[in-house]
Amino acid sequence: MQSTTFSSVTFLFLTTFLSHSFAFDPNAVSHTSKSALLSSIKEGNEKFLIYFYTKFEECPKCKELMPLFQEAAGYLDNLEDHKIRSYKMAVKLPEYGVVNFPQLVFFDGKVPFRYDNPDDYQPDDIVDWIEEAKETPIPELNDETFEHLTQASSGSTTGDWLILFSNSKRPECMKPLLPDIATVAARLRRRKNIATLCTASNPKTAKRFGFDPETHCAKVLFIKKTEVPMKHARGSAMLAYSFHRTDLYHYNSEDPHAKDLLKFVMEGYKNEEAKPIPYPYNESNAELKSTVEKLSEMMIEHARSSTLLFVCSVFVVVLVIFFTFSLILSKIRTKKLA
Repeated sequence: MQSTTFSSVTFLFLTTFLSHSFAFDPNAVSHTSKSALLSSIKEGNEKFLIYFYTKFEECPKCKELMPLFQEAAGYLDNLEDHKIRSYKMAVKLPEYGVVNFPQLVFFDGKVPFRYDNPDDYQPDDIVDWIEEAKETPIPELNDETFEHLTQASSGSTTGDWLILFSNSKRPECMKPLLPDIATVAARLRRRKNIATLCTASNPKTAKRFGFDPETHCAKVLFIKKTEVPMKHARGSAMLAYSFHRTDLYHYNSEDPHAKDLLKFVMEGYKNEEAKPIPYPYNESNAELKSTVEKLSEMMIEHARSSTLLFVCSVFVVVLVIFFTFSLILSKIRTKKLA
């Protein structure tokens, strides 16, 4: 009896020891290089889950989270039949905002999604996040589609819009912010509209919202539709109805993260000033406004010049009178001395 008990305890101990000893295999997920990853992203035909880390002695959190990442990668292999490939990468990727460690980024073709719970990698949560990301499109608005889709001026109920206005032709502007914008889109899928707009390629919309197409880098704006209930007395009856008010809010952080953006969209915007939506950009009106501004500047400059000329003239007249008076006094003194 004692022998059987001892054997059971020994077996349990060995099983526990072996399971803990071999659960984490550091080579279970392969490494990839920065050049190979960027090349694949450029082609845009594949899906990747990348764990960015550095030396464990420099980053204890990297060591702590890697087994959980590898567990999630194993789940994905079975769930997606190896259609999502998982890799580790021991270098930063500043092109997509990866400037510290550890980080987890899912690339769905050319669109990056940054995992927004960096301190707690639960494999089930990671898989759920990826499944949401796969179903989340990030529309690219332009001059032709902006007003039609957002209905920003009309107040129609197309929903709220969080939009990244950025110059996609400058690598340092749009790409580093895109992973967080995309994750916000995944988290708010079916509830809010998340989109991007290239200010360099769409000058009319850029100018409409006060951005210079040539120099603007990046700015996040939130277009909020609010239903306002109203009551109106008509005779003895009280009619109830509502209209939609559209307000514009600026997200003022220069380093937006998905969690901060989520808080801003859900409640944080209330702490910012509500601004009216600018009317659609009109080329002729813009030219007229520019002409008026130039004329105003010319008139102000002319007024300044005229004022300066008048002051100089008065000064010269005063000097002439002073010297004339001095000359007369000098002649009078000379005659008295004579």
